[in-house]
Amino acid sequence: MKRELLDNGNIWQKSDGRWIGMVRYKDEYGVTKRKSFSSKKKKTLQAKMTEYVANFQDQVANSDESRKPLKEGMKNWLRVYKYPEVERTTYDRYECTAEHQIYPYIGKKPVGDITPADIKKLLTKHMNAGYAFTTSKKAYSLLKMYFKQLYQEGAIPNNPMAMIDMTKKDNYLAAQNKESKPQCDLVVVFTDEELEKIKAEAFKRFANGKPH
Repeated sequence: MKRELLDNGNIWQKSDGRWIGMVRYKDEYGVTKRKSFSSKKKKTLQAKMTEYVANFQDQVANSDESRKPLKEGMKNWLRVYKYPEVERTTYDRYECTAEHQIYPYIGKKPVGDITPADIKKLLTKHMNAGYAFTTSKKAYSLLKMYFKQLYQEGAIPNNPMAMIDMTKKDNYLAAQNKESKPQCDLVVVFTDEELEKIKAEAFKRFANGKPH
């Protein structure tokens, strides 16, 4: 939940002549809180409160994930959330996928403005550009993780990935005029050198003559 100002402040004067001010706001947990100010002069108090309100609004704007460009938001998400929880090779793959298959297409667009149509267009461009199915699917999976977390944390009102499915592999390859062959139809041919290595491994024995 985002922090929110509930008013621009109220001012009153105490019996001893001092001026008191108070601004009400909600914190990131939705709890209503108050910020109090005091001064001997009303003008000084008003200046303090005006500065506080302006700074508060700037902080809210800077922390609003929905208004950040996707490239900035996703880079921060990868560093903060993914770097600590995945293997380094996985993290490097995430960064590479984002850099080459996501940012060039929607990296400059504000996160909150991205629609399901934008995602479908991105995946279609992958297909038309000749990207391998697995390459495009990695981008799809990364976007799905990213937007799911933003939605769960309340940073965006809607998840654009909720209604998007990855194109079926056969259809993806057909659009590229490629054929998806079952694994049983593929024939692997080893070189003579590879066959010698296989035989060497197959006939290895322990020192007592027992086969591995």
